[in-house]
Amino acid sequence: MFRPLSILLTLAAFPFLLQGQARVTFEALADARKVVKDGYFEVAFTLNNAEGSGFKPPSFEGFNILSGPFHNMGTAVINGTVIREESYVYRLQPRRTGSLVIGSATISVSGRTYRSLPITIQVVEGRDGPGEGKEIFIVAEPSTTKAWVGQQVLLDYKLYTRVTYKSPNLLEESDYQGFYAEDIRQYDSRDIREVINGVQYVSKILKRVALFPQQAGELTISPMNIQVGVVKEDSGRRRSFFFSPELERVPLSTEPVSIQVAPLPSNMPAFFTGAVGSFKVTPYLNRTTVTTDDVLSLRLTISGNGDIKRVQAPPLKVPESFELYDPTVVEEETYELNGDIMGKKVFEYLMLPKESGRFVLQPAFTYFNPDSASFVTYDASRYEIEVREGSGRSGTAKPGQQGQESRVEDIAPIQTNTTLYRQGQPFLTSPLFWVLFALPFMGIGGIVAYKRWTAKRKGADPSILRTRNARKVAQERLSQAERSLKEGNSRAFYDEVSKAMLGYISDKLHLPPSMLSKDKLRERLEEPGIDAGLVNQFLEILSTCELALFAGKENTAAMKDVFVKSIETISQMERQL
Repeated sequence: MFRPLSILLTLAAFPFLLQGQARVTFEALADARKVVKDGYFEVAFTLNNAEGSGFKPPSFEGFNILSGPFHNMGTAVINGTVIREESYVYRLQPRRTGSLVIGSATISVSGRTYRSLPITIQVVEGRDGPGEGKEIFIVAEPSTTKAWVGQQVLLDYKLYTRVTYKSPNLLEESDYQGFYAEDIRQYDSRDIREVINGVQYVSKILKRVALFPQQAGELTISPMNIQVGVVKEDSGRRRSFFFSPELERVPLSTEPVSIQVAPLPSNMPAFFTGAVGSFKVTPYLNRTTVTTDDVLSLRLTISGNGDIKRVQAPPLKVPESFELYDPTVVEEETYELNGDIMGKKVFEYLMLPKESGRFVLQPAFTYFNPDSASFVTYDASRYEIEVREGSGRSGTAKPGQQGQESRVEDIAPIQTNTTLYRQGQPFLTSPLFWVLFALPFMGIGGIVAYKRWTAKRKGADPSILRTRNARKVAQERLSQAERSLKEGNSRAFYDEVSKAMLGYISDKLHLPPSMLSKDKLRERLEEPGIDAGLVNQFLEILSTCELALFAGKENTAAMKDVFVKSIETISQMERQL
């Protein structure tokens, strides 16, 4: 009977317990940086991971306070971590044009005073209406219109509106010919107030895509077509509580976007292997003192915001007496961080020293930095290795060490005065002796077999391991999706389901990311002879996830249906592939 109470107490206390681990912050955030004189905006002063008291707002000189403060408290789950938030929200209207500054607010936490940073708001003269009479429109906004081959370019599809809308639906996706494209799921999708040609709009990012140019020249991104439901304003009709507002279906399209892509400079260093972006390298050598019987392992972990799949193993210079094996990729992953696509790749180099002595190993890695338009080489780590003479059992013994004759005095003389007599059964000829005699050899054989098996696993083709583990990895992602379903986090749920389905088919059929579009997936799935109905169900799940992420749907019943269908689809595909 005490278990529910203990759970409730634990959940209630958890945000406060977390305060000792998470950093306390107090910040001011406005939903606009540029507003019209007659417009308005909201500013929130937010305290994270603490319980505050004695909040003091700034003077708001130059602004009219239309409403507020609204005091909000709550918790949020971000990447599995519970964050406590306490906010004070004001709605403000500027009194004049120019640059107006919102001063610092203060709040007290356990006797310590926290102060927010000032915010500058640009106020411009407004107009009665938009120059082209547009009440709602969509724009494709790239992070840059000039890029290098392989450089990450972020493309935001932003909706601008002055009217109330509902249910944006994706009709036709843009064509990213010449790019490797990857959708970004986690980005700032808040409503932001912006001013365009003297008119204030509310903007919202509907979709973000990371683009990596694969060729030089002028590359054009075709329009994206969507449809939104605009709420009709009918003054002659009374709005009923029991009826939804009437919607007018409005098609919207982006303008084509051109990106000028430059080729990489021709003076490429020897250690450059395709990395374009901002990278860091972490080397790790398993030991610095070895014998000629040992194998050295060097791992280079390369991570950054470039296309990690383009990055190849950097060449490694080793001493002449070292036998160097071909490098292998032991780990590769892509993930999202602060709205960007990040990647990590781990290369392993195995080396066998042949001679004793002292040697130096200095790995190097070169990448192209688009910001400085130059090649950057990392070679800071320098390892001094001491190689000692081994036993020679590894097959590396020097000539002349094998076949040496044993010394005569090491051989014991023959005993000639031994008395022979018969017992019931000598121990040396008993079954127990032979069992005990064989046990060490059986144990050694088992150890050798196990080591060979583990070495085979480590040295196996990564693509084979991906195929074997495809279902397991997909099930792990679906488990995460189920947790998001229980938490009511629809965006995280559909994101995990989409990654589970795409990851499964990518691992199972060895498909690169460029082959994961719906059209190419249909062609590829039909080749192994998979049932057409199963292919349609697989693609339908992907479309549902894409639409839900685009429109922000939060139907719990629909989420449960997608979850069940995803499990069934992967199970059926496992039997047919």
